[in-house]
Amino acid sequence: MRFPATATLRAQPSPTAILDRLQANGTRPIDFHAATFPDTVYVGQQVTYQVAVLLSESARARLRRNPEFLPPELRGLLAYELGTPRRVAPRSYGGGTFEAHVFQRALFAVAPGTLMVPAPQLSYTLPQSSSYFSREERYIVRAESAQLVVKPLPDAGRPQDYTGAVGVLRASVKLDSSTARVGDPLVLTMRVDGTGNVKLLPRPVLEVSWASTVPGTERVSVDTSGAMVRGYKEFDWILTPTQAGSVEVPTLRYSYFDPYRGQYAYAETTPSALSVDDGTLAAAAEGDNVSVVPLRQWRGASTESLAVKLAAWRVPLAALLLLAPLPWLAIVIGGRVGGARRARNAAAEGGAGAAAPRVVSDDDGDHARYTRRTLLGSLAQRLNVSPQELVSRRDVERTVRRRGVTRDTTKALLTLLDALAEQGFSDVPGPVTGRADLTARADALLARIDTEAVTHARAIRSARHAQARFALFVALGGAAVAAAPRTSAAMQVTPTISTPVQATPAPSVPDRGALEATVTRATDLYAQRQYSRAAELFAEAVDARSADADLLANWGAAAWAAGDTVSAVIAWQRAARLEPVAVDLQERLTSLPAGARGGVAEVPMIPVPALVLTSIAAWLLGWSLLAVVRARSRGGDASAWMGFASTAAVFALLLAVGTGAAAAWGFRELDATGVLVVRRPETMRTAPGNDANAMGGVATGDVVRVEDAGDGWLKVLHADGRRGWLPAQRTIPLVSPAVIR
Repeated sequence: MRFPATATLRAQPSPTAILDRLQANGTRPIDFHAATFPDTVYVGQQVTYQVAVLLSESARARLRRNPEFLPPELRGLLAYELGTPRRVAPRSYGGGTFEAHVFQRALFAVAPGTLMVPAPQLSYTLPQSSSYFSREERYIVRAESAQLVVKPLPDAGRPQDYTGAVGVLRASVKLDSSTARVGDPLVLTMRVDGTGNVKLLPRPVLEVSWASTVPGTERVSVDTSGAMVRGYKEFDWILTPTQAGSVEVPTLRYSYFDPYRGQYAYAETTPSALSVDDGTLAAAAEGDNVSVVPLRQWRGASTESLAVKLAAWRVPLAALLLLAPLPWLAIVIGGRVGGARRARNAAAEGGAGAAAPRVVSDDDGDHARYTRRTLLGSLAQRLNVSPQELVSRRDVERTVRRRGVTRDTTKALLTLLDALAEQGFSDVPGPVTGRADLTARADALLARIDTEAVTHARAIRSARHAQARFALFVALGGAAVAAAPRTSAAMQVTPTISTPVQATPAPSVPDRGALEATVTRATDLYAQRQYSRAAELFAEAVDARSADADLLANWGAAAWAAGDTVSAVIAWQRAARLEPVAVDLQERLTSLPAGARGGVAEVPMIPVPALVLTSIAAWLLGWSLLAVVRARSRGGDASAWMGFASTAAVFALLLAVGTGAAAAWGFRELDATGVLVVRRPETMRTAPGNDANAMGGVATGDVVRVEDAGDGWLKVLHADGRRGWLPAQRTIPLVSPAVIR
């Protein structure tokens, strides 16, 4: 296109335009004024800011040093110093004669709105007399402030590929060589020059069918010596030819907005031819005799991965896991409540004969021992404690006092137990208490204890403790196995992502027979080296069975052979996340470009479904062993097997918690939510917007993870660890976000 320099220059003021506008104060030795030209502009259009310093003849003769200029604080504006100051010979301004000095700045607004340019300040000193040693007096003068109206760029006529360039521009392209070889990189440079703030020019999109492209460096040069800011910006790409023959760099169009004509335009380059010789360093075109990735043996439409099966049964499995502790809890609560019920029945039915049933014996010692033993047994039953807790005199006192028995009753009980022990076990003859008296005293004490003691407190407390333990184990169980159903569901990814090179999504395969026919046809085409068509058919099959790792692996192989890096990355990443321990899939990931390996693109070899099954089995085994141990202990079984079973139960529950936590970690690492693949080369920015500083480029197929979003830009974490902003339209999700719950 022709470069409209005349129209551009007509829009700018003369270097001394402020002198025709100002109204000087003839009483001041030094006057100071400021103005903007024009006062209404578009975003990104240049505004010329002029400052005029007027020196009277007397002030010029008395000045011993130059005045100090304090520029205004500019917010929302970028500034460049323009040219050199202009000196205008003395002439009359507002009744006084002044010599004028004019300074210029170029301002660029970065956002629409009304902006205020604050008043600048000028300070100077003048001696009070003509003597060299005269004291100096300091003066400060301020110029006018200025208001600037910044209009947004119009929507009418805006091209779809417009990225924010403003100015009057032209473009050209050059290659660093007129010949090349397949696989040997060469540098293509696009130069955009003209008037405007060239530092903010965004990188254009470059796509050629005969080579892979990677963004290179950027160079910028700004010229502020004239009335307009002008310069150039150069963008480099590394091209690696993938096919031999005569090729052409097509016409590249760089869209921009011309603020002086108020419309959008294109800067177009001239096509350039290139001869590419044969080579062996890059992937050959379809049909060439090259080594390709072998296809996976498809296991059939009826085969489902373990992750998919677990996902289908996640609700019943979760219910089973939550119900696993119920048998143990029922045995615990039943035993406590049953013991308390037996104590109440014994207290109601025992009476005087419950403590010491009448026996026929001529030996008073035997009767005393029998009465003591029966008394302690009845006491243990009524207080709901073990007889082993009432062995010593101190144990008896402590136990009955804790159950609320009064001090007098406790003292009477201890006295009776001492008397029974002395009569039943002493070798020294002593006074013998009558049998009827001992029995009556025992019955009376048991009745008093039954009235005073809180006999069921332990049963109630035990039930509460059992409930608390149950809640605790349920919480641990939830932490251990909640990852299982969630992981299983997450592993069943069901997005419908067609190959990115297609304009419309591929149709779904309607039934199993059609699916098998599609896979067979795709396999045959792959064997015939018709990789593009094979990739399209494999993509159709993936639409029908998105959780089939075999189909995903084969789709990636066909896309990789066809040169479709984006589809290959998507397919192999999804397949590896379904079967992370598959060695062949891990090997395919290592063949991807550097930007699609490591970091957020890493797929750890974590057997999540196996960990989930181990956690479920250990959880059920642990609670089953606890229930058996509790039931056998109620029956009086105290064998060594019981201790081993208790230890095994605890170990099984700990194993369930550990494997469940490992499965949860594995799910988090394999979760593809927010993972994106770069569609086309782009420059990563330090902030959203094409005017932000560049921090390197990203290539086709690079893997990133979203951290933030806003205004059509995404803050991403690159696989190589860089954090920056990319346009949202330059990326494609690895999986549909709606699938991961």
